[in-house]
Amino acid sequence: MIGKLLRHIRAGTKRLVLNNAYLKHVPDSLVISSVAFQENGWLPETYTQFGENISPPLEWHNLPVGAKSIVVIIEDSDVPLPVPFVHGIAYNIADVTARAGLQEGDIPTMPVTMENELRHGLSIGRNTLGKPAYIGPGPIAGHGPHHYYFQVFALDKLLPRFPRPPKRREMIKAMTGHVLAKSCLVGVYEK
Repeated sequence: MIGKLLRHIRAGTKRLVLNNAYLKHVPDSLVISSVAFQENGWLPETYTQFGENISPPLEWHNLPVGAKSIVVIIEDSDVPLPVPFVHGIAYNIADVTARAGLQEGDIPTMPVTMENELRHGLSIGRNTLGKPAYIGPGPIAGHGPHHYYFQVFALDKLLPRFPRPPKRREMIKAMTGHVLAKSCLVGVYEK
């Protein structure tokens, strides 16, 4: 019932990190894919809160010369909030020549501390719930299809160490002026 009442209220794609005014003119030249779902295809339930709640595998190609690290930000543009819901942030994914993607579950679902994040080979930012972890899609029943943007940014440097896991706006500020290329892969899910 609530989903149907809120059906026409959505954050919208204009508010995605990918479309931020500071990043708008960065070339959309990366190639993003996943073996788990196709562009604008349905996300398997495994990657949602109704399944195993693990992050899906991602691959990226066509990195620009000078890329030193990757940032991945996963957002739901259809959530009935003023801004998209952040499902996960992974950053300082380094050694870009050897690592061209994330394996299934690479973005941890349990909150990561600054001390143990090196074990994962990447740093984790905070999702909308304030936790440094991945939280899978869990849209309101009856709200209609939700689009999940797996946004990938190639940076010309590693980001500095934050005093605590960064939020979305802190990531945008830190990335500004350092993004060489970007792109995204969209998955769809509805409950």
